[in-house]
Amino acid sequence: MLAPGQVARRILGRHFEPVGNVYRRVFVDLNAIAGFLDAELPRGAKVLDIGGGDGAVIERLLNRRPDLPVTMCDLAPSIGAFLSDGNRAKVKLLPATDIADVTGSYDAVTISDVIHHVPVDQRDIFFKSLADCCKRWGCRKIILKDIEPGGVRAMLSLLADRYITGDKHVVLFSRSDFADLARRHFPKAQRGSAIPDWPNYCEVLSW
Repeated sequence: MLAPGQVARRILGRHFEPVGNVYRRVFVDLNAIAGFLDAELPRGAKVLDIGGGDGAVIERLLNRRPDLPVTMCDLAPSIGAFLSDGNRAKVKLLPATDIADVTGSYDAVTISDVIHHVPVDQRDIFFKSLADCCKRWGCRKIILKDIEPGGVRAMLSLLADRYITGDKHVVLFSRSDFADLARRHFPKAQRGSAIPDWPNYCEVLSW
């Protein structure tokens, strides 16, 4: 059975994007997140966006930073639906692709609202794989965006993922959880934290 969000996508068709943007605004200000990414990414940086989904964050980032070459990978078979025609031409899309299968070199990795969908008992494995891949890619910066548990907005995000998106196993990923995994798998990295749009936070690792 399709989740309500998938049903809405099919019914609305080309009208799904504007409706989706209004819906998503309840949970996060993507312009604020794109602004944070803009400030953290040097000019011309080659960016790998992991779990990019419909591309809503990258669309806003490229509207600010057309200088950025972006590759987007996701386990989903179809990605990048929210990219405009102009920005889509700048993005290399890798659907149905695990990070271990991504080749090339990247200056920075962005991960937005992905980890809370990774099962809790697999998050350590994900970060280990990410650390190994960063060595292979030559990447020296990771920018992660997720949701801090606690409060009404965070709970609404959690419920929306479970009952509208259809991920029954979603568990929010706290900043302290991130700090533990960062120390374990990126022990030499410097860590920076910001909260562009509470409870949506950003964490930066650089080395």
